[in-house]
Amino acid sequence: MTIAKKTQLSADKKRFILYKEGLFYKCFNEGAMVFTKYVKPYKVSVKFIKTVNANVYSIGFPASEIEKDKLRKETILEKIGASHYEEKDKHIIFFLKDKNLKSGYLEWQKTIPLDIKDEVINEQITPYNIPDNTIYNMIENYDLANNTPMQGLSFIQQLK
Repeated sequence: MTIAKKTQLSADKKRFILYKEGLFYKCFNEGAMVFTKYVKPYKVSVKFIKTVNANVYSIGFPASEIEKDKLRKETILEKIGASHYEEKDKHIIFFLKDKNLKSGYLEWQKTIPLDIKDEVINEQITPYNIPDNTIYNMIENYDLANNTPMQGLSFIQQLK
């Protein structure tokens, strides 16, 4: 399923969907808002996705959280006020009772800070404008889990 389809489905007021992507469960846009407001306040990632032509807000957590009952599906069901859930091959769908649970998404978006390191990475880097400890901090703070291999290579090229 494409990210465009996932973001489209996340706007559905009747459903909240967790998508299994490798070893993680993720939710997007309105789903990320519902999860962080009602279930657990995870850090929200923001990335501009060309195919969607917009910023995509997402949260992710290890699938082992659900599989080992650290974060139970029944707990999520209760916290978001869903009537029931269905497990599919690569996602879990929670059916929402309250159609207004996803309202206020645009206001919520404004509360999510843009990642400062992305702004630093996107600047033109020269050997003359970066102190030594900044490069170390950029490497140390680089979010490897939430970046593609191509973004990692681009990051290394910029540091070089």
